[in-house]
Amino acid sequence: MNIAPGKTEVSSIPFDQARVDRLMEEAGIDVLFATSKHNTQYLLGGYKFIFFAAMDAIGHSRYLPIVLYEKGGPEHAAYIGNKMEGGEHQNHPFWTPTLHAACWGTLDAANLAVEHLKRIGKEAARIGIEPGFLPSDAYALVRKALPDAKLIDATGMLESMRAIKTEAELEQLRIASELITDSMLATIAWAREGTSKTDIIERLRREET
Repeated sequence: MNIAPGKTEVSSIPFDQARVDRLMEEAGIDVLFATSKHNTQYLLGGYKFIFFAAMDAIGHSRYLPIVLYEKGGPEHAAYIGNKMEGGEHQNHPFWTPTLHAACWGTLDAANLAVEHLKRIGKEAARIGIEPGFLPSDAYALVRKALPDAKLIDATGMLESMRAIKTEAELEQLRIASELITDSMLATIAWAREGTSKTDIIERLRREET
């Protein structure tokens, strides 16, 4: 499912665009090619596809979510996801103007990313990738398909992006920390001498959920 590949409207961007653009400029990056779960989740405002929460493998390949973000050009942003994520978009639309929910493995995801980069005129751009989270077959496809592009390690830039928390993020961390503490205290109060470790773990799990 390819949804609105030519659309230019931008929904509310869930991150500090000015700061991300500045970090990209400092790192010499024109386009982000984010592939790790933590960074795609951040760039999508906290979204992650629950179907692959426990394991990325599918068939002989794996789930490879990709967020493409052009510095200063949110109207060219795209999310490339699994074919089943079209339903996720219908329930809670992604902010990116372009969504390609059409992939099952790494190569079709990488190919759609390449096509999108060519479509927005970035085939010779400085592209920030995550080497530790970009499978070798997908990397080889991108390298071959975009011979004039410069692939830059964006790991440090992305770490800096997530390091400074917004007030909303700090509030979420505070709430989560307090809820975890409450769960631990409730579990401790419940446990008795002789309670097994397995039972304590299960009780904590229930308290946390």
